[in-house]
Amino acid sequence: MALGLAIACASGALDARTAEQTAAPAPVQTPRAARPARPSAAEATAERLKLVAAAKSWGYQLANAKLEELQRSPYDLLVVDGTTGLASNRHFRREEVRQLQRKLDGSRRVVVSYLSVGEAEDYRPDYFTKEYMSEDAPDWLMHENPDWKGNRIIRFCSEGWQQTILGDENGLSVYNSIELSPLHRLIDLGFDGVYLDRVDVYEEVGKVCPNAEARMVDFVARLAAHARRRNPHFMVILQNAEDLLKHPRMIEAIDAVAKESLYHGWGNGDGNRQSMNSASTSKWSIDRLNLAKKAGRPVFVVDYAKNRAAADISVRRITEQGYVPYIGPKDLSRLWLPGADF
Repeated sequence: MALGLAIACASGALDARTAEQTAAPAPVQTPRAARPARPSAAEATAERLKLVAAAKSWGYQLANAKLEELQRSPYDLLVVDGTTGLASNRHFRREEVRQLQRKLDGSRRVVVSYLSVGEAEDYRPDYFTKEYMSEDAPDWLMHENPDWKGNRIIRFCSEGWQQTILGDENGLSVYNSIELSPLHRLIDLGFDGVYLDRVDVYEEVGKVCPNAEARMVDFVARLAAHARRRNPHFMVILQNAEDLLKHPRMIEAIDAVAKESLYHGWGNGDGNRQSMNSASTSKWSIDRLNLAKKAGRPVFVVDYAKNRAAADISVRRITEQGYVPYIGPKDLSRLWLPGADF
């Protein structure tokens, strides 16, 4: 009995082992790919600065842009208008931004979108409706800029305006909680960053924005922090307002600075000495731009020169300062190319 039971048990165990060996192997459990670790603030800053500092040429076009022309351009950095800059009268698409971020030779290109934080254009539906032009205008909407028809000066210190640009904590419009805010739409489209214009409006609205200088620094820092919560690698490039570079907090918030008309003044540039900025005017800007340069922020300069002689002067002097030059038309409706237009 005992022997028979032992044989039966041994036979059963052998059958079980045989069954295990002949059964299909169990599937190997591969771990789900881990998300890349979010970089620290210091790491993200270093990566942004490395990328933008590698740009040794740049182009700037805000209207009538054609994707194929932008793609063929040689520039390491392109500044475009992500919402209204295309000749086809539509916003950029994510795949188009991604395509532009690679030059024809396969190398990386930085592509940023223009964003005004001190004026609002009446052709941008984000800011204007018919009601805004009447008795229901928001408290931040001020008078028209006499130099640019359709551009309204903004009381930038208004919380209503700042939330209009930034959106809520999730980047959604504070007006309908469905659409993205102007800033987050550019992040969502995949742009490398924003090119902030009309930061210098703080000089014009001191009566309605007390302590306007400090409040503009706060606004730019707030915008940068808000964007980088979504994308730590999102760049902020400051145009003009170079006097604010004396504030360390401004330099910490931005990744580069751009300057218009460093040598050839706004509306000038005919190559005559009297049409150029005075030496003292240029030096005032250079002294402040160099605060950013010393802090490792590259400086990009656009001069609106009207002929080759003026362009040659600008390019030489800009380059001598260690800045990156671009020469273009004042209305920025065409992309000028080195060797062809300047």
